[in-house]
Amino acid sequence: MYAMYQEVKKEDFKKLLESDDFFETIEDLEEKDGTELCDIDKMWDALHFLLNGLSALYGEPQDNILSEFIIGSKCFDDDSEEFKRYIPTERVAEIANKLNEIDFQDYLKDFDMNKFAENGIYPDIWDYVEEREEIMEELSEHFDNLKEFYNKVAKNKNIVVVTIC
Repeated sequence: MYAMYQEVKKEDFKKLLESDDFFETIEDLEEKDGTELCDIDKMWDALHFLLNGLSALYGEPQDNILSEFIIGSKCFDDDSEEFKRYIPTERVAEIANKLNEIDFQDYLKDFDMNKFAENGIYPDIWDYVEEREEIMEELSEHFDNLKEFYNKVAKNKNIVVVTIC
């Protein structure tokens, strides 16, 4: 399962809400010029756990901006088995502001691969102790890329759509 973050303009958001095929519509919107995208591959649950101490798979902190940053604020469809959520424009700006205040290295100080393994954090890479430094670098890179993405979308005053497939 990988996570993709996509900027959606307000005028296009209605198309998603009314669409019979969400994924076809989101792909069509992705092809529009100027659409910001951010792919953090399989590290979404690891980032969520590092920032929140909780897997995104087993529950989410209520009204937690650092949880919403990774997994979105609102569901498109509660009955769907696919993970597709969004973050309204105002909340995108709040998230961007919060991310700009964070020193991610402070979170990495407590990075313990055993805790990730004990909590079943996706992806299942926590036994590869020799890759600890590379994993920390990857988490840091994905955080920085997401922070940059949120800042751009906030500046554009648009919506973020999160899909995890």
